[in-house]
Amino acid sequence: MLGPMRSDVRHNVWTETFASMIYGVFWAVTVGFMPVVLRKMGATESELAIYVVFQSLGLIFTPISAALFQRYRIIKIANGIWAIGRSMFLLVPLVAGNVPLFMVLLGIFWICEVMPSPGYVRLLERMYPNDVRGRIMGFIRIGMTFTILCMTPVAGWLLDNYSYTILLPCFGVVGLAASAMFQRLKTDDSPVLAAPGVARPPFMTMLREIAKNRSFMMFLFLNTLFGCGTLIGAPLYAIVQVNRLALTYTEVGYLGLIQSITWLLGYFFWGGMIDRRGPIWVLVISMLCGALMPFGFMFATSIWWLVPAFIGQGLLFGGFDLGFTTTAMALADRKRLEIYFSVVHVVSGVRGIVIPLLTPILIVAQVSEMVIFGVGGVCILASVVLAYWIRIPAPLPEIEAA
Repeated sequence: MLGPMRSDVRHNVWTETFASMIYGVFWAVTVGFMPVVLRKMGATESELAIYVVFQSLGLIFTPISAALFQRYRIIKIANGIWAIGRSMFLLVPLVAGNVPLFMVLLGIFWICEVMPSPGYVRLLERMYPNDVRGRIMGFIRIGMTFTILCMTPVAGWLLDNYSYTILLPCFGVVGLAASAMFQRLKTDDSPVLAAPGVARPPFMTMLREIAKNRSFMMFLFLNTLFGCGTLIGAPLYAIVQVNRLALTYTEVGYLGLIQSITWLLGYFFWGGMIDRRGPIWVLVISMLCGALMPFGFMFATSIWWLVPAFIGQGLLFGGFDLGFTTTAMALADRKRLEIYFSVVHVVSGVRGIVIPLLTPILIVAQVSEMVIFGVGGVCILASVVLAYWIRIPAPLPEIEAA
């Protein structure tokens, strides 16, 4: 699937693949079911909206991690932050039945889970050559989605038969094991300033430089509009599943299985398609698939209405994951990836905090779920149109490892 490659690159591919598979087990039981767990615990619409906000809250802290990566080894800092976040699941039995305290643990988890993102992007840029990076990223994520595929229906059955206070701490340990695997990567994870010829300008200066990059600014706007479309209805998904459709954990697990199958199958061609057709093409197709989610929930009267939505969501997860990262890397200054991605993450974080909080306000104002889901779908389709305005520059020569 990947062809011949250097021994160090192959070692990193397999190490990251195994780590992602372990993470997939953790994700399937914890993140995959968390909104439904919260709703069954009695979480309100506002609390579910706050949980969606948590998933973006860590993005506004990425400048802090980017600054840490300027001074300390990337893998060490990233693993430390991930370990703090995932250890929060070990404390779940202490807050059983208390939604507000449980939400505090989840908030800390999401901040720590997202915060190291700029460092991970730098590792990708250092570890894998440009011409095969898309295929490698796709291959690694195949391992993760395969374990999610296998674990999701099992996780649904487990949650129907055993308490979340037992399962979440156990699988929190699995998440810690996944982060520990990253210590085995063989790559230059030295602080960014250690690379010859790289100087860090003031952050405001960098913002002014980014503003001059028309394609990157268009990409930021596209990402913001697309995120508005996916986030505005997100607090209502669990409510539809639990209240309108009365789904069990097992039935939610079946939907997750369908999503994981398409997520997995997508990776078999997304990575190669990026290398052949470019990341924008993958971004457009995956965003179109993502529009099925709000429109599916908009009309859902039974579990069967949600099948196309979760098929589209699975394809979106894989395609947007690879397309977004590779597009941003292609448009950014490669010597300042951490700064560029910090800007992207801060903008995404602000959007992710504001938009979900609008949903309970709209509900109080008696705006129907149909309208909210419809607005989300239209925003996604509008972002697809914007993608055609972006032009990817010719690739620069590879940066040699320090």
